[in-house]
Amino acid sequence: MTQRFTPPEVKGWCPGLFAPMQAKDGWLVRVRPAFGQITAAQATFLAQIAEREGNGLICLTNRASLQLRGFSHNNALHFPELAVLAGLGMANPEQEKRLALLESPLAGADPSCASDTQECAAALRVALCNADILSELPDKFGFAVDGGGLFTVGLLKADITLQTSGAGLWSVVCGNQKSKAAPVQAAVELTIKLAQAFIAIPKSKRPARYPETGKMLFQAVNQLGYPVEIAAVDAPDPALLAGKIGLALYALNAPLGILTSSMLRSCANHARNGDGILRLTPWHSIILHGMSYAPHVADMVDTSTNPILRVSACMGNAGCAQAEGATQALAKTLAHSLRAGESLHVSGCSKGCAHPEKASWTVVAGQSGYGLIRNGTASGPVMRFFPDDRAVEDYFIGTKPQERIMNGRV
Repeated sequence: MTQRFTPPEVKGWCPGLFAPMQAKDGWLVRVRPAFGQITAAQATFLAQIAEREGNGLICLTNRASLQLRGFSHNNALHFPELAVLAGLGMANPEQEKRLALLESPLAGADPSCASDTQECAAALRVALCNADILSELPDKFGFAVDGGGLFTVGLLKADITLQTSGAGLWSVVCGNQKSKAAPVQAAVELTIKLAQAFIAIPKSKRPARYPETGKMLFQAVNQLGYPVEIAAVDAPDPALLAGKIGLALYALNAPLGILTSSMLRSCANHARNGDGILRLTPWHSIILHGMSYAPHVADMVDTSTNPILRVSACMGNAGCAQAEGATQALAKTLAHSLRAGESLHVSGCSKGCAHPEKASWTVVAGQSGYGLIRNGTASGPVMRFFPDDRAVEDYFIGTKPQERIMNGRV
């Protein structure tokens, strides 16, 4: 049987506070909270807006942003004004666009995270606000400040990352190159220069996707770069994604990155019994600090043994016009058939937005069924085709599971 995969449209941009995006289930709007943190009051506000003006669904993205779904076009256009008043965005659209900045989620709450992580992130945020030319960067171009700790150095992914080198020093990582360690201000200045060089070089490709770009940018700013060591892991231990993860630190995971307004409101209510802050992670978890008890929120994962923590899935054809099949229910069903250490990605198309990296198993929807990919990405070579989701389920949880566990052979 020949399986056809329609080449998806690559938009090349992400929705932003001032750039809503039309989806199959309505318009979606995005907030990118400063340093990945929102207060309990802001979380309650977003829950109310999601219910009143959207369809009540909120996505926690792999950039630690929140996307509210199901808006009308008029409501989507009005949303930025409300968000800015709530302290969830910059009033200047150009500044807001430049602030694609991730920070270690536990900075200030995890004693093992570099003590100057927040100082470094604040300095970079100011520099990005003041660098008007960086508005010319692609919408998906991102920065990160990685202070390590429980979430070890190397887990945050961005085009340019400041990584702690200890003792108040930071290295700048861009693609496959890394600078010598330097004090915060020098590292921030180099970060801005590299981003400016990216703009100045015609048809530059993002370092996060094309690591060789890093060497070119270091050369462009006359900076000596050193080869970056390949990280041993590219995802956190599931033990850090749900349940108690440290002293008075608790993680609640949104299955497949999907929250309801009631789930977010419940998280806010628990946060008020701690330090009042919800810390968003790129791995679909919300971390609460200062609690004297383990919080429980209905339909959120609060135990690290739940296999859904090793599963990724997009909205599928329920929310995306490019998706050619359902994903969410299938992903939840297949999760329970994973062996220890295996990961799963169920994608509505070959773009693989929910998980650009490799997974142990990737299931991709096509025009006439689903393709199965072993140890690859959503655009990788398909080893087997299935006519529908039921056939996929039978393969994973059928009477002959040995057929799928022997080196991926069928």
